[in-house]
Amino acid sequence: MRKRIPQAPRSRRRRKMAKLRINRFLADCGLGSRRKVEQLVAEGRVRVNGQVTTDLSRLIDGESDEVRLDGRPLAAETRLFYLMLNKPKGYITTAEDIQNRAIVLDLIPGHFREKGVMPVGRLDRDTEGLLLLTNDGDLAFRLTHPRFEIPKEYIIDLDRPLSDRDHARLEKGVRLKEYKTNPARVSPVSESGDTIKMIITEGKKRQIRVSLATLGYRVKRLRRVAFGPVRLTGVNARSYRALRPAEVKALKKSVGLQPGAANFSLK
Repeated sequence: MRKRIPQAPRSRRRRKMAKLRINRFLADCGLGSRRKVEQLVAEGRVRVNGQVTTDLSRLIDGESDEVRLDGRPLAAETRLFYLMLNKPKGYITTAEDIQNRAIVLDLIPGHFREKGVMPVGRLDRDTEGLLLLTNDGDLAFRLTHPRFEIPKEYIIDLDRPLSDRDHARLEKGVRLKEYKTNPARVSPVSESGDTIKMIITEGKKRQIRVSLATLGYRVKRLRRVAFGPVRLTGVNARSYRALRPAEVKALKKSVGLQPGAANFSLK
C-alpha cells in the first residue's frame, strides 16, 4: 500500500496576505507601472466594492474587497517568493514578538512580509546560518513535516574534541529527557576534533545543543550550512538572496512536489 503523502492544511496552503495600497494592488494585477495605475485611479475608472475611488491611500484586502476596472473584476496574482537568509545570532525566528525583540523578518524588505513570506522552520536565537523563507505554504509544510526527513547540516564548534565514544552515541541516537534523537551523521571538520559537521533529519527545539550538553559538551558556535539540497552560498551574514530556479526545483523535488514556474518571482 502506498503511503499517503501529507498535505498542508488548507489554512496553511495560502498564507493570508496583508492589505495593499490600491496602486500596488493594481500593479500586481498586471495593469502596468505604479504611475500608469495611479492615472487609472485618478480618472475614476476603478471601483472598490461598487464605489468609485480616487484615493491612492486606499488599502485593498485582496480576499474580501471587490475591485473592478471599467466594470471588469480584478484579482492580484499570487507571486511566490523563495529566499535564503544568512541569519546572525540574536534574532528570533518568528513573524512577530510580543517582547519586541529582533526577529528574522527585520532582515528582509517589508514588501516580502506584505506578500506573506515566513520562515521555514526555525533556528534558535543563538544559532546562525541558513534560514529559508517563503510564502509557498505547500512547500514550507512539507519541508518541515517529519515524514519527509529533510536533512539539515550544521557546523558546530565545541569546547573540547568530540570523543570516539560520543561520536558513536550521536550516530546511534541520544536519549534525552523526553525523547531519543534519531541517528545523526557526524564527521570531524578540524584536525583537533573540536569542530564537527552534524546532519540531522529532525527539527526539535534546541536538539543539537541539548544532545551535546547531555554528553558533556558546550556548543561555542552553531551554524546551519545546508537545508536539504540547498546550501548556504552567495550571501553574507545578515543578508538574503532569492533562491535560484534550480534550487527551488530541487527543494520541491525533495518533497514530491512538481517544480512549476507559475508566478515565481526573484524580486
